[in-house]
Amino acid sequence: MDYIMVTLQTGGDRQTDLNVPAFVPVGDLLDMLAEALHLEKGPETRLQAEPLGRILQVGRTLEEQGVCHGALLTVI
Repeated sequence: MDYIMVTLQTGGDRQTDLNVPAFVPVGDLLDMLAEALHLEKGPETRLQAEPLGRILQVGRTLEEQGVCHGALLTVI
């Protein structure tokens, strides 16, 4: 069970550094983040990862998609 440090960017220019589980599917991670940070989340809410430059698949984990320490995750 590994955790990685990422920067989460939400509405506007709000950025938060977080230690998140790399082994949880992105959809579940979005649910946890929405609850913990009081984010508005709809059925189409996704995470975009940099430097990978792609929108992450909700059914796969951060680890499976190659997201690593220092990544910028933007809620879109």
